[in-house]
Amino acid sequence: MSKDAYIHKVLPGSPGSALLFVFHGTGADENQLLSFGRELAPSATLVSPRGDVSEQGAARFFRRTGEGVYDMDDLARATAKMAGFVKAHVEAAKPSAVFGLGYSNGANILASAVFAEPGLFDAAALMHPLIPFEPQVQGSLAGLRILITAGR
Repeated sequence: MSKDAYIHKVLPGSPGSALLFVFHGTGADENQLLSFGRELAPSATLVSPRGDVSEQGAARFFRRTGEGVYDMDDLARATAKMAGFVKAHVEAAKPSAVFGLGYSNGANILASAVFAEPGLFDAAALMHPLIPFEPQVQGSLAGLRILITAGR
């Protein structure tokens, strides 16, 4: 997969620092979480892809067939594409660590990538994800730090 598989922004960090991938929510774009990401990890290189699916003009990372109903075939496509995108950036940057931060639909694609390839990220923050299916983890999540925010 290519580093250019998605329209994206990169904010350079300190040489050898961590990579922080930030994934926007439905209807936003690659700019939504850049400032927040920079506040969380000031020296990290930030990579922010734009979802490649349009739902009535709103950018998303994968299709759905209704509110809270995922197109599972498209989720599989998007997960493989995103994992390849992340790997390509990691191979090029050789970072000290790889972190993921996602909001809403961005948290959903991040979670799906973590389930598919648990070794891809060192830590992930899932802000208000919705996982309306039983995930099949391909490996072990042992040792992976995950923060999930949801509810009150």
